[in-house]
Amino acid sequence: MRIARKLAAGAILAAAASVSVMLGAGSASAFSVTPLPGGVQVDLTPSDTQWVASTHFGQTLAGLPHPSAASFGESLDSAAALSAQYPAGRVVFTVYGPFDQLNGTMLALQ
Repeated sequence: MRIARKLAAGAILAAAASVSVMLGAGSASAFSVTPLPGGVQVDLTPSDTQWVASTHFGQTLAGLPHPSAASFGESLDSAAALSAQYPAGRVVFTVYGPFDQLNGTMLALQ
């Protein structure tokens, strides 16, 4: 189950990165995914954060058929909009729990 959760999270993030590159968001995405006990931590680069803020990508994720999707998407857009106001601003979030009961934290960093 743990492997499936990490693969699912990785697949979503890889899809986001490929969409970013296809839409001409600049250089290839360099976000990082760090395994944590029971979850993962995702660090977006400043350019990833700018892309999320300008495209409102969180709203796209909010439409996924998952109980946490709406909350996550809105939080991602809010954090990205705040961080994107600064040249080195970025977003970091963690995701924990079974895939059907995900929870976590999100930080907007300058």
